[in-house]
Amino acid sequence: MKRHIPSLHALRAFEATARLLSFQQAAKELNVTHSAVSHQIKNLEEDLGQPLFERLGRTIALTEVGAAYVVEIREALNMIESSTYRIFGDPDKGDLSVQVYMGIASRWLVQRLGDFRDQYPDINIALYSSYYDWEFESNAADIGIIYSETTEPGLMYQQLFKGMLIPVCSPDLIADNPDLTVMELLEKPFLRIKESPNNLPEWLKPLGLDESHVNVVSERDNHQLALEAAIAGHGVAIVQSFFASGDIAGNRLVVPVDMKVPEIGAWYLVRPSRTLSDMKVNYFSNWLYRQIMADKTLLHAG
Repeated sequence: MKRHIPSLHALRAFEATARLLSFQQAAKELNVTHSAVSHQIKNLEEDLGQPLFERLGRTIALTEVGAAYVVEIREALNMIESSTYRIFGDPDKGDLSVQVYMGIASRWLVQRLGDFRDQYPDINIALYSSYYDWEFESNAADIGIIYSETTEPGLMYQQLFKGMLIPVCSPDLIADNPDLTVMELLEKPFLRIKESPNNLPEWLKPLGLDESHVNVVSERDNHQLALEAAIAGHGVAIVQSFFASGDIAGNRLVVPVDMKVPEIGAWYLVRPSRTLSDMKVNYFSNWLYRQIMADKTLLHAG
């Protein structure tokens, strides 16, 4: 029986376009022209007899069958990549510098790096972390996991997820009234986070309130310290939900009221165009994307 296997080039173009939801960004990643990607997708759709994308003016979206197909294709491509690396090795082995915000590094990424090392033992990850620096430094890192409200020219951005701002506090802080309302929560002490000064104002905005309506007892420099202060019972912290997921699962923190507000910016995988042909960067990028797709906390963060 003759196998019906679409072109591998077309499948790679489809997977990249589905992940980035952009023909142009997929073309940059694959180091081909925009028209080449469009042509590959068109041929694939004709071969399969069904549209994979809806063209919505300047934007695109996966059709229902396209969304189902890309899950299977992505898994197949990942298996090909991992098998090739495991059996034949890779000429681009060595150090890979990853810039990542300290909160992401310590509370999410570090726990997963063992899986990357198992799959790519010849690539050494060097984390370049900071508590405060949100901007990607292309002269110091090959790739970065960055929070941003804007994009900079000369860099390639792939949105990973958009976080939600939630209130968290120690269970002891609301022990006298575990089913309190939002307005009752506002009577509790609040913690301000210096590196993310918009967290509290943005969370209060849907209520038509500002910081003058809450009791801000202290300011912490970063999310790490704010979470530790919240765990110690010093007050309520407004943080991105994924930062607190581990402490919530461990019952060190609770979400006192169900009120989520989208943060202004989003979290991106950022890389300079010079890394397009760097297989180390490509391996890490694909691995990171798989990790995020498997993490329900991040998938439902926004």
